[in-house]
Amino acid sequence: MQSSAVLAEHLAKHPDVIVEQYAKEAGVSPHDVVCALPEGMRRFVDGARFVDVMGDVAQWGDVTLIVHTDDGIMEFGGPIPAGQVSRGYYNVPGTTGFHGHLRHDRCTQIAFVERPFMGRNSASILFFNPEGHVMFKIFVGRDANRELKADQLERFRSLPDRLSQ
Repeated sequence: MQSSAVLAEHLAKHPDVIVEQYAKEAGVSPHDVVCALPEGMRRFVDGARFVDVMGDVAQWGDVTLIVHTDDGIMEFGGPIPAGQVSRGYYNVPGTTGFHGHLRHDRCTQIAFVERPFMGRNSASILFFNPEGHVMFKIFVGRDANRELKADQLERFRSLPDRLSQ
């Protein structure tokens, strides 16, 4: 298990790691990895703001949602519908596209991460559970030139400030 100083040193030089993969190699949680990223690359809000974050993202248009487990990496591209809390879940309606039932009450912290990844800038929202693992990630969409969508990036950057007020 690597110390936070060792993690921070490595991430200062290699901020483009795959969070889950590096966490496993270092013997730490993905949350520990994100906390060790350079300060300007990550911001946190309380997990209690889950519904607010998802409601805002529902207005962004096409994004990429990723679920990364030991058994695979699943990606969904498209709009994420606004949901509502009922019967212990954040329920995302629909029968096609992204839909389902999310355990919003298990989200303890939400990280807004902006860093280089695979030679490009990336911006993602990571939802952490009590064990320090990523429940899922939502990435700002890209335009026809594979650049981050400016309107989404602006919303991404301002959302933590709005939620902290």
